[in-house]
Amino acid sequence: MRARRWPFLLAATCLLAGGLAGCTDAITVWPVAQGVSVDGVDVPPLAGHWRVAGGGADAPTLDVGHVPGERGQCRGGRVTYTENGNVSELGDQTCFIDIGGSLVAELRSVAPMAGFYRQYLVRADTERIEVCTGLPVWVIFAELQKGPVGFALDTLQYTVRDQEIGDLMVFISRPQPLREFLEIALPEAVALCDRAADDFKWIAFERYEPDEPPAAPD
Repeated sequence: MRARRWPFLLAATCLLAGGLAGCTDAITVWPVAQGVSVDGVDVPPLAGHWRVAGGGADAPTLDVGHVPGERGQCRGGRVTYTENGNVSELGDQTCFIDIGGSLVAELRSVAPMAGFYRQYLVRADTERIEVCTGLPVWVIFAELQKGPVGFALDTLQYTVRDQEIGDLMVFISRPQPLREFLEIALPEAVALCDRAADDFKWIAFERYEPDEPPAAPD
């Protein structure tokens, strides 16, 4: 598993082919956040501009179009990703779910995958967002399952569709089974990104203003 290019933009067009799992993408038919209590979910407002930490002026960026100051569990507004002048919309709503102490950001996809959802393992504070590998969590689990793990994706209902630009995993299980699976499997993904094993690592974004002089690369 060698990442030749930044993998976060697998959503929709897979412009950045060659990430950790090639061009594999993963979506769910049902939102994991459906029916979840907001108790215990405390994510700071994330509206604004974010850039990959230490990447300099040409680093990939995220623009989070939430309402300024918004602290709700589900926040409307477009989230876009830009790299080398290429802009892609990742979603038009973001919901945050605390599952066993791990934070999942669920993005409601836009065209050509409108009406589906992608889930990412994240950590966030007022000045920094970290994403585990930048891939949907289900792609991470599929890669981890190639070794000894304490979970099995086959306990969920999903299909794998071959596409010209790569495989698409489509999970049709309902929200409760998805959350139960995540509670079991997420700790292994967190531990792997914490160890920065192989190409699994936390990818950090830091807040910036567009007219702010970029920091020199590390």
